[in-house]
Amino acid sequence: MSTTPAPILPDWQPVLEVAASRGASVQLTVVHRGEVVLDGAAGCTPDALGWLFSASKPFTSLLVHRLAGRGVLELDAAVAEYWPEFGTGGRGSKAGTTLRDVLTHRTAVPTAGPYPAAVLSMHRAESSVLRVARGRRRARRYASGSAYQPLDFGFILAEVVRRATGGGPDAWAELLHREVLDPAGLTDVHPGVPEAQMHRCLPLDGSWRAGPGGPVVAAVLNRRAVRQARIPAAGLSTTARQLALFYRGLLDAPERSALCTPSSEGGRDAWTRLPTRWGTGVQLGGTGDRCPFGTTSTERTFGHNGSDVCLGWADPDLDLAVGMVTDRASGHPGDKRLMVHVSDLIRATAMAG
Repeated sequence: MSTTPAPILPDWQPVLEVAASRGASVQLTVVHRGEVVLDGAAGCTPDALGWLFSASKPFTSLLVHRLAGRGVLELDAAVAEYWPEFGTGGRGSKAGTTLRDVLTHRTAVPTAGPYPAAVLSMHRAESSVLRVARGRRRARRYASGSAYQPLDFGFILAEVVRRATGGGPDAWAELLHREVLDPAGLTDVHPGVPEAQMHRCLPLDGSWRAGPGGPVVAAVLNRRAVRQARIPAAGLSTTARQLALFYRGLLDAPERSALCTPSSEGGRDAWTRLPTRWGTGVQLGGTGDRCPFGTTSTERTFGHNGSDVCLGWADPDLDLAVGMVTDRASGHPGDKRLMVHVSDLIRATAMAG
């Protein structure tokens, strides 16, 4: 597959125009049948580094599956076998929580402690790990099905990776490079933006949203300390092109089957309150008009939404891989509807080509 920039094919230009129709700065890349058919940007440069929010999760998930495939980790082993403090911390036993429970959002602890406080401290890895260890299992409310873990998902998996490999504080980032990014040639995905690349960061904009929520989120995430931090579930910075190439690689990866093994069938997630089909480290398609991969997505489509403002997904039946990055600071219903529409338009354009 060629990795050199290509002009946008005429059939694909309207897709980029629709993606930018709500005024966001946006990058959008589509790889179809191994060729980059759309690689465009509106309102920003194509090499600006966007913040992926939870679209970061599949990168960490793939690392865990890759280590499991080599026998370094066991998905059905308890987290506490690697990280004893996790099993003893908090009220309500977490001793039986497995790595598979984490990957499928079935820990019954969507967030340890108040979520706003977790967000404000997410760039401080040591205190975040301590917070997660002390969190208590909330079985009465969350144990009957999936309960999405916005941040704790990554801190748990990264700490297990660190302890299982005997690595230092940056073990997750170092192993992510060595095991996932470097082999795939993804040289512009950053688990914490290096100082020399900070000038490329796409500033997040929350001014479009009524009330204080958007501007507050933008102010937090635009801080240098946050953009440079190691935040395994939500803090990767990259371009839409690199995101799409990651998913194109996943189409051929031996771990795809394990990542996409269904763990739920579209029931309402107890944390997000949305119908969701979870795999084992990714989201799955086929949930209708609320699915970020499009209303026409099939159950074999996989990927991950990032706060309704960025998105990566792949469709193995159409040989499609997509990366979309914007400068929005937090989700808005209009942006979410647009994301679904763009995904449907991408699929329709691919099928017509």
